Amino acid sequence: MLLLSILFPLHLYAQTNTVELKVVDADNGNGIEAATVQWKLIGAPSFKNGALTNRRGIVQIQAKGVDSYVVLTRYVGYETAIDTLKSSIEKHTIRLRANARELDGVVVTGKSKVQFMRESPEAITVINGKDLQGRSVSLETILDKTIGLKVGQTGGLGSSSRIIVHGLEGNRIQILWDGIPMSTSDGTFSLDEIPIDIIERIEVYKSIIPARFGCDGLGGAVNIVTKEFSTDYLDASYELGSYQTHKGSVFSRKNFPKSGILLGAGGYYTSAKNDYSFRVPERENLLVKRDHDRFRSYMLKGKVAFTKLWFDEISTEFGYYNRFNEIQGVLKNIQHAENKSGMFMLENKLIKSGILNNRLNFESHFSLSHTTNNFVDTARVNHDFEGNIYPSPNGQGETGDVPHNSNDKGLEINERINLDYKLSTNHSLNLNTLINYAQRQPNDDIASQHAGFIIGGFPSKKTSIVSGLTWEAKLFGRKLTNMFSAKYFHLHSEIEDLTSYEMIEAPKKKSNTTSQIGWIEAMKYEPFRGFHLKVSYQRAIRLPNSQELFGDGIITFPAAGLKPEKSHNFNLGFLIDKNDVLGLSRLQFEVNGFYMQVSDMIKLMKQHMAAGYVNAEKVHIKGIETELKLDISPTVYAYGNLTYQDVRDVLDYLPGTQAPNPTKGLRLPNIPYLFANFGAEYHSDRLFKNWYVKAFWDGKFTEEFFYFWELTELLKRRIPRSFVNDIGLLLTYKNKYSIALECHNLMNKEVWDQFRQPLAGRTFHLKFRYVFSKGIL
Repeated sequence: MLLLSILFPLHLYAQTNTVELKVVDADNGNGIEAATVQWKLIGAPSFKNGALTNRRGIVQIQAKGVDSYVVLTRYVGYETAIDTLKSSIEKHTIRLRANARELDGVVVTGKSKVQFMRESPEAITVINGKDLQGRSVSLETILDKTIGLKVGQTGGLGSSSRIIVHGLEGNRIQILWDGIPMSTSDGTFSLDEIPIDIIERIEVYKSIIPARFGCDGLGGAVNIVTKEFSTDYLDASYELGSYQTHKGSVFSRKNFPKSGILLGAGGYYTSAKNDYSFRVPERENLLVKRDHDRFRSYMLKGKVAFTKLWFDEISTEFGYYNRFNEIQGVLKNIQHAENKSGMFMLENKLIKSGILNNRLNFESHFSLSHTTNNFVDTARVNHDFEGNIYPSPNGQGETGDVPHNSNDKGLEINERINLDYKLSTNHSLNLNTLINYAQRQPNDDIASQHAGFIIGGFPSKKTSIVSGLTWEAKLFGRKLTNMFSAKYFHLHSEIEDLTSYEMIEAPKKKSNTTSQIGWIEAMKYEPFRGFHLKVSYQRAIRLPNSQELFGDGIITFPAAGLKPEKSHNFNLGFLIDKNDVLGLSRLQFEVNGFYMQVSDMIKLMKQHMAAGYVNAEKVHIKGIETELKLDISPTVYAYGNLTYQDVRDVLDYLPGTQAPNPTKGLRLPNIPYLFANFGAEYHSDRLFKNWYVKAFWDGKFTEEFFYFWELTELLKRRIPRSFVNDIGLLLTYKNKYSIALECHNLMNKEVWDQFRQPLAGRTFHLKFRYVFSKGIL
């Protein structure tokens, strides 16, 4: 509020005799970022004043002492617009129309937002959401085809998964939703639930996390950017799949342009029985059916926004999420354990552009989530895969050493403030600060009674601050882009920790405070059009998260003494992107090399009846990735990518001892070191009138890798090589109605993944979708 009280009078002074212009796409009403706006007096010989629109397509200009003026608006890929406007009207909307030109049957357009991001200094891959619309595919499947990225899965819909980027995985990869960190580390919800049709684009940052996100992390980040419309719209879909899979979603928005009010509502529902058959690991002659893996979840969300107040946008989103899943045993036949969770969510956003003579943009994003979790494991009998029933070895429970009926509660609050200041046409500053507060209140009476005192978890809280300042400069005729960032990390936690994992002493309260400094240097040089050379370095820091510090309230104990993970990350690569070359409509070729030194890695260690996180690993990573994309013609597209990543343990001694580390020099288990993706697509809107047709094939190859340390030749613990093919057909009528039919794992190959978890064989998917969109003029 202090910041707002300072900015408000400055804004009033700067807004004297100013006019706000908003540049939008004439077809969908979306704001166009970085459009060039120039203006002059009527009769003046040339346009001398100019500025670029902000990310919402808004720019403010001075119109002092004139009745009318002329505005010239340009953006690559759109027709240039010249408008005569009156200064007495404080706000104008300028609509640009796409300028597609055809050369010998090849349609050439300007750079999109996705293309601009691909050409940024960071090591980044951007997936265009337009290529995914209507598909019957999960977000995890899309990410698993991305260069340099692998998704480790453990089962069907709703199962846990790990995103691996450049050899680093799990909590070391940040998952962002519209630039805000998601709380996925506690397993509250899984990525494969997210409806693919609400995604505008997916940004994958590899070995580097831009300071503008205000978050920590080692291996990179995945930012899921959702659609924003300035139009009324409705998007509804329903999908049927193998193993009784159902997915339904409805999202809508209503705009009242005269009053500046926007209303939105939507939600999704997913469920699956996941009852496919598998061979039991280590007992491969035993074929069983998953009969305790049912999953169900739903989410409801609403939004109200105001766009004609002092702020460009004041919005509030609220929602509720609910999840239920049975616990499927793979090594052991579990028949009764299950988990239920819920989450209430509240988000508030404030956006103001054009402060201080159109140089400063301000954004505040507040989010709050309250979670509840109930894990039930109280069965008095156990089962095996041969059909035998016997008493629980511990009197009650199937999954561990004690029974559970937990009632855990959690609270997490985030406040992110972003200030973007334009120093000049080629220089800008960005300051981003993210404040996080998390509190956990576990409760498990039955587990405590069984053990003799409370073991289900203890009241704990943490506060963290991540602040980053970035200077970006475009030099030498904008051929060279340099980005330098400094990041500050601070963590304070208070935890009631156990003094012994043998549980012979009562817990004691411990506190932990740490501060770290990180930095980023990234450069991109474009010696000639279509060729981009990139180099970057990051001193990366990852703070321990709530799950690692607090435990899970079930079998993982708190760990008050955890230190941040640290890494030196290096990237070097180049990108070629040319149209109409070698007889092709478009050629894109990319090569990246990377090297990382990671220390103080956090690892889950088991001791007797429980487990806890410790700083127990040190690794070096080196690798290379390459991708080729070809638009062979306006209707035929093909791609292929290959990633090699060598992740080695370099720790000299076992944690807390002087004993030599027996795994030094070995590859880390459960991280594939060689994988590739390839495919082809045919698409056309000319086969049938009013119909758009897309047919595709995708292939995925993963080389054999270890699922546990393989210390001797007799101890073979490997996940076999896999090669999986997917095919599909998408039909869209008048851009409103679509039907998709897909078959995944066409040849019904047996596939194993993380920790030798068996995945489903061939699956079929059928999806119906309806889209309505209306422009607001």
